[in-house]
Amino acid sequence: MGAWRENEFLRTRPAAAGIAGLALVLVVAGSSAAQTPGTYQIDSQASRIEVDVFRGGLLGGLGDNHVILIADFSGATTGSQDGKWRVNVVAQSASLTVADKGISDSTRREIQNTMLGPTQVDAARFPTIELHAQAEIPGNAPGSLWVDAELTLHGVRRRVEFPVVWSQNGDSLRVEGKAKLHLRDFNIEPISRGLGTVKVKNEFAVVYSITLHRVAANGM
Repeated sequence: MGAWRENEFLRTRPAAAGIAGLALVLVVAGSSAAQTPGTYQIDSQASRIEVDVFRGGLLGGLGDNHVILIADFSGATTGSQDGKWRVNVVAQSASLTVADKGISDSTRREIQNTMLGPTQVDAARFPTIELHAQAEIPGNAPGSLWVDAELTLHGVRRRVEFPVVWSQNGDSLRVEGKAKLHLRDFNIEPISRGLGTVKVKNEFAVVYSITLHRVAANGM
């Protein structure tokens, strides 16, 4: 597996837009660059999508950065002999989980309830996060690319581009990357308290490492 170049992938392309914690699903789209045609399914047990949410404001030091994981996601990518690939991924909004270390159970529940509640992700109204992609743009480094996809989050569909690096070992694919996205692009207003002295930043970082396995040899 080739090492991915952080300096290249931390750049956000002009067309990129999205929300951190949900953008997690986009990572899988990187598998569209696989060289061997067929259908590949996500191995969620061997995969991880992490969303890093950052504090801000004049008194940002009083707040906390948060690590969010998506626990329930699935999907597949299918490619044909002519080089065309499709990616479809669905994540359950309610599976967004606060993974902060060193906090009490009550604090974790409070953060979790707020995150999934009506002012943020609103998992009750928008139970799924969906990604559909059919194109990719080659990156500057070997095995790297930008995935051109449509992400639906919080009831808002946006065209987004996510950076990935990929490698193939037999019937298995590995996709990795890191992206910076924005809450307001999906009509989610960052939480603010104390007249803005302590708040969550609009920008999120999404770090993803996805494993997929080939389950069918036939192309589309």
